[in-house]
Amino acid sequence: MDAILIQANAKLNLDLKILGKRTNGHHLIKSVFQSINLSDFLFFEKHKKNEFTGAIICPKSENIILKAKKTLEKTLNRKLPCRIHLQKTIPISAGLGGGSADAAATLLALNLLYKLNLGRKKLIQIGLMVGADIPFFFYGGTCQVEGIGEKITPIKKKLPKVFVLFRPHKRIETKKMYKFYDKTGRNFSILAKEICPDILKIENYLKKFKLETKLSGSGPTVFCETNNYETAKKITENYQKFNGDIFICRPQKEALKIRKILQSNEYCYYFSCRR
Repeated sequence: MDAILIQANAKLNLDLKILGKRTNGHHLIKSVFQSINLSDFLFFEKHKKNEFTGAIICPKSENIILKAKKTLEKTLNRKLPCRIHLQKTIPISAGLGGGSADAAATLLALNLLYKLNLGRKKLIQIGLMVGADIPFFFYGGTCQVEGIGEKITPIKKKLPKVFVLFRPHKRIETKKMYKFYDKTGRNFSILAKEICPDILKIENYLKKFKLETKLSGSGPTVFCETNNYETAKKITENYQKFNGDIFICRPQKEALKIRKILQSNEYCYYFSCRR
């Protein structure tokens, strides 16, 4: 195996409760995470040198993909050189776990490319050093997530056929939201509306369809659930002058999907056809 293509799916928080705070500053939560088919695609190729191309959304020092790679290398005390290409679709700082999904995909890809034979438990331990949401992405589907994010329990839950997501063009950093929560004691839903008034407008709009609005993570993405695709289309088509993105998504059983495993000669052909 010389190269691998992985689809990393976003997540929604179907609910979220903050239960407390550890002495090290990490917050304890209880939430239900759900994988959806809003995805990033990551290409990994074994190489003599490291190279990162594709979506450059932050300085190299803040890149969670590179952080995950370095953490894995430090843990194993060995270098894992490779080329990485990121095709980004999941909005950043939106409460959809895009960065965590990409970091988990990186750990999985390197584990496979270099035949490290690390089990899920070990990958989760390494992932936690990088970000609290990463463990979920080694399970995917519908899971109850507890602790700081490390306790994952797959569950069965009746799911809607469709989620309609509204993502305002307003970034909300999770760390800052927890700081606001610590200062005010107000939940993320209230805080997000204060930071991003568009959420209240969306909430009022969805009431016309008799649908409940939910906040994913710390926001600003809000979503509703429906079993009717035609209703989802009406919701998106009739909401005008929205400064943001609207997505229609379906629930998924997996967070990470291996789309293609390639040998070096296949890799060259595969990507030359897509330039």
